[in-house]
Amino acid sequence: MTVKLSRRSLLQGVSLAAAMPAAAPVFAKADGADKTWTGYTCCDSCNHTPFCGIQFEARGNMIVRIDNWKENPNHFLCSKGWATLQRLYNPNRLLYPMKRTNPKGSKDPGWVRISWDEAYRTIASKMLETKKKYGPNSVMFYAGDPKEPRPAVQRLARFFGSSTYGTESSVACRSGCAFGEALNFGVDNIGAPPGPKTKVFIVLATNAWSKPIGWWNMLLKAKARGVKIICIDPRRTKVAQIADIHLQLNVGTDSALAAGMTRVLIKENLYNKEFVAKWTHGFEKYAEYCEKFTPEYTESLTGVPAKLIVEAARMWAQGPGTYMSTPQSLSHNSNGIANTRAPILLAATMGYIDIEGGVPFPVSPKKWLLHAYGQHKDFIDYDWWFAKETRDAALDHKDVPVWNATHDQVSPNCLPEWVEAGKLKMFCGWGFNVNIWPQPGTYQEALRKLDFAFAADYFYRPDSHDMLDIVLPAAMNYERYAPFGSYGPVVAARRPVKPLGEAKEDWRIALELGCIVDKPENFFDGDPVKALDWILKRYPDRSWAQLDAALPKTQVIPGAVKGLKKYEKGLLRADGKPGFETDSQKIEYVSELLRKFKYSGLPEFKPMMPLTKEFDLRFINGTRKPHITHSKTRTDQPYLMEIENCLTIDINPKDAAARGLKEGDTVEIRSPFGGPIVAKVTVTIQVPAGTIGGQYGWLGDQNTQKLMTRENRDPITGYPCYFEVPVSVKKKA
Repeated sequence: MTVKLSRRSLLQGVSLAAAMPAAAPVFAKADGADKTWTGYTCCDSCNHTPFCGIQFEARGNMIVRIDNWKENPNHFLCSKGWATLQRLYNPNRLLYPMKRTNPKGSKDPGWVRISWDEAYRTIASKMLETKKKYGPNSVMFYAGDPKEPRPAVQRLARFFGSSTYGTESSVACRSGCAFGEALNFGVDNIGAPPGPKTKVFIVLATNAWSKPIGWWNMLLKAKARGVKIICIDPRRTKVAQIADIHLQLNVGTDSALAAGMTRVLIKENLYNKEFVAKWTHGFEKYAEYCEKFTPEYTESLTGVPAKLIVEAARMWAQGPGTYMSTPQSLSHNSNGIANTRAPILLAATMGYIDIEGGVPFPVSPKKWLLHAYGQHKDFIDYDWWFAKETRDAALDHKDVPVWNATHDQVSPNCLPEWVEAGKLKMFCGWGFNVNIWPQPGTYQEALRKLDFAFAADYFYRPDSHDMLDIVLPAAMNYERYAPFGSYGPVVAARRPVKPLGEAKEDWRIALELGCIVDKPENFFDGDPVKALDWILKRYPDRSWAQLDAALPKTQVIPGAVKGLKKYEKGLLRADGKPGFETDSQKIEYVSELLRKFKYSGLPEFKPMMPLTKEFDLRFINGTRKPHITHSKTRTDQPYLMEIENCLTIDINPKDAAARGLKEGDTVEIRSPFGGPIVAKVTVTIQVPAGTIGGQYGWLGDQNTQKLMTRENRDPITGYPCYFEVPVSVKKKA
C-alpha cells in the first residue's frame, strides 16, 4: 500500500496512523507467519562500505539464520557481519519516535513516546519556520553512520534549498584521501588489487582488518604467484608481516618517504621519462623539491633505514605495479593532503597509469556516483550543488575554501562556531554520532543552543541524543530496501523483513519529510522503492523489478567504459579531450587548484606536532581491529563485547618497560588537550617505539576523542589530526 503524503495533510494534523498499515510487532503473526523464505541484504558494520552481502532465512517476519550471499561480489562475512543479527533483536533497540519534555541541559530529557504524525508535524513545521525566518542554509542536514541515507538526505536538503549538508566523510573519513587522489588525477582513485601482469604492489596504510575477508585471500594469492609487496605503514599489520618490504615510517611522514623514493628513481634513471614528460605537470619542480631528500635525510625524518628506502624504490621500478590506498589514516593529520598525494604519485613517476598490471582508471556509467552508494547525479541535482551561488552561500566557504569549491558536502567541523555566530539554527541528523568529533563536549553544547534538532538512529545514544528535541527509530540493514547494493557498476536489490515496532528506513523518513516541506512528486510519494526505480530507469533495461526478480544474482548497470590508456582517447575528461580532469589536463605534481587558493601546489613534507618531555608518545587514534569498527559495534552487539569489552591501547615493549607496564595493566592517557582517559594495555610490536594505537568510539572515561584537538587541522580538508596528537601514558594508581 502506498500512501501519498502532503504538506497540508500533515501540518493540519491528519493522523498517519489511520492512513498507513499498522506497525509490525516484534514477531509478526500475519498471513504466512510460519512460512520460511529467503531474503537478501548487506552488512553496514564497516561504515556501509564494503557492503558485504548477507543471505538470510526468515520464518514469517523473524530471521532465524544468516549466511554468506555467495552471488554478491563481497560474499564473506566477518565477525561484525555475523553479529548484526544480535543488533537487530537487541531488546534496547529504539522502536518508537520520542520527544523531550524537559529543557535542554536537564539531567533527564524527559523522553516520551509520540506518534509519527506528531513527530513529522513538529519537525516539518520547525523546518519551514526556520527557513522563513533565517534562510534555508540555517537548517543543517547530516548523514552519518551508516552512510546508506546519503542520497535521500541530500535530495531533501537540495529541494529544501539548503547547502548545509554534511556527512561523517566530510567530518573525517576517506573523503580526505579521495580528495588528495583527485588533486593528482582529476578523479579519486584508491588503486586496485594486483592483476595477472602486476609485479609489484604497494599497500598504503591499509590494514587487512579494514577490508573484506576476500581481500586478504587476494593478497595471499598475489604473493604466491610472485607479486612483490611493499607495505607503507607505521604499524606492523598483517599486511606488513607478509610484505617483502615493510617501510615502517614515523606517523605523518608519508610525504617525506615518497620524496625520498622519488629521488632514488630519478638519480638512478629508473623513472618513465616519456610518460612523465607527456602526461604529467610540475614534475621538474617536484624533482627539484625531492633533491634534498637523500636516503639518509629521509631516514632522519621517517625512521625508515636509508638502505630500505633505496631497496623499495628499486623494487617499485620492477613493475608494472599498482597500489591500494583505502584508509582514513593518511589524511588524519595536519598535513593530510600532502601525505596522501605524494605516495600515490609514485605510480605516475613510473607510468603505471591505466596499463595492464598497473593502476586502472575505471569510468562508471554516465552520471553514476560510485562513492555515493549507487547515487545518480540527477537524483541530487548535481549541478545545483556546484553552482557558484550555492558554494558561496555554504557555511564552510571561509573555513575550508578549497574543500568548499570542490565538494557537495560542507565540512561541519566548525559547527560550534556557526551556532555561536547565529548562522545555524536547526539540525536534521541521520545516524548522528557526536563522538566523531574531537572534544565532543563542544559539539554537545552547540546542539543545546540550537532552536531545534532531531536525529534518526537504531538506538537511543545519550551522548548524541540528549541535546536533541526528537529522536526517530531507524530500520536496520535487514529491514531496508534502500539503497541497493552497489559495487562499481554491479548492483543488487535487497529483500528485507518488515521493520520492528514503528521503525522506518532512513530513506523513507527523508522522503516523507520531503513530501511535507516540498512537493510529494519530488519525493516519490515517500516510497524508497519508487526512488530506487527512478534511479535505475536512467539506464537501459534496468528497473527495481528486474533487480528483485534476478535475486540472488546481481546485475550490471550498462555504460561503464572499459579499456586501457583511456587518457589517450579522451575518455577521462568531460570535454572528450585527451588527458586528465585537472586544470593542466595532466597528472599534477603541482596542483594548480591549490595554487589558485594560495597554497603550495607541491605535496611537501611538514612535521607533526612536536612531542615533549611530558607528552612523549604519538597517538594513532582510530586503529582498526577485525571485530570492531566504531562505537556502534560495541554494546549494540554483545557477541563483539565478549571479544573485547573495553578500550585497549597497543604499546611497544620498549615503551612499556620504560613505564613499568605489563600486559593487562590499566593506564591513564593524557594529552595537552584533555584527559585522563582510561585503557588497558596490550604490549605488542605492532606499533613502533614512541607510538601508541587505540580505537576511538568507546565512551565515558574511555573516550579517546576527548584527547584530540579542534585546532591544527589540515587546512585543505579541515580534517582533525587524529593520528598526530602527543600523549602521556602512566599506570593508573
